[in-house]
Amino acid sequence: SGVVVAVVDSGVSEGTDGYNELLPGFDFVDQDEDASDANGHGTHVAGTIAQKTDNGRGVAGVAPMASILPVRVLDANGSGTSPDVAAGIVWAVDNGAHIINLSLGSGIPSQIINDACEYAIENNVLVVAATGNDGYTASVGYPAAFDAAIAVGAVDLNGDVTYYSNQ
Repeated sequence: SGVVVAVVDSGVSEGTDGYNELLPGFDFVDQDEDASDANGHGTHVAGTIAQKTDNGRGVAGVAPMASILPVRVLDANGSGTSPDVAAGIVWAVDNGAHIINLSLGSGIPSQIINDACEYAIENNVLVVAATGNDGYTASVGYPAAFDAAIAVGAVDLNGDVTYYSNQ
C-alpha cells in the first residue's frame, strides 16, 4: 500500500480484475495522455504486479494494494525505440514512481536507457528489468544487464529457471 509501480511497457488497460489504483499515465508512442494498452503485454505485467484480490475474478497480483503508473513506450506490435523507453523511465521518476518495471529488452546496450536507469537510481527509484526470454544461459538482455537495474528471470513451479529465461 502506498507504493507506485510504473509499468514502462505497451501501456496498461483496466483488465478484467482491475487494480487498487490505476493512475493517469503517458503514451510516448502517440505523445498523449492515453496510456491504454493495444498489445496486452503491459496489462498482463501490471496484473502480475497489482491485480485486485478478493473480487471473485481471475487472479491476484503480488502487491494488490500498489498503485500502477502506466507508461506506454511500446506500440501495438510490442516494438519501441530507445529514446521512448528512456523518456518513459525519466517521466516515471518525475511523476512519482517508487519502482519502475521494465519487462522489455534488447541484446544491445543503449546509453540513453542506461542514463535513464541511472537517473532513476539517483532519485531513489528502484529499477527492475526482465533478463529476457531467449533461453540464453550465459547472458541477460538490456536494461537488465545494467548496474542500475535489478535483473529478474522466470522460474517454474519447482523454483528452477525456466528453459526460456535468460540467465
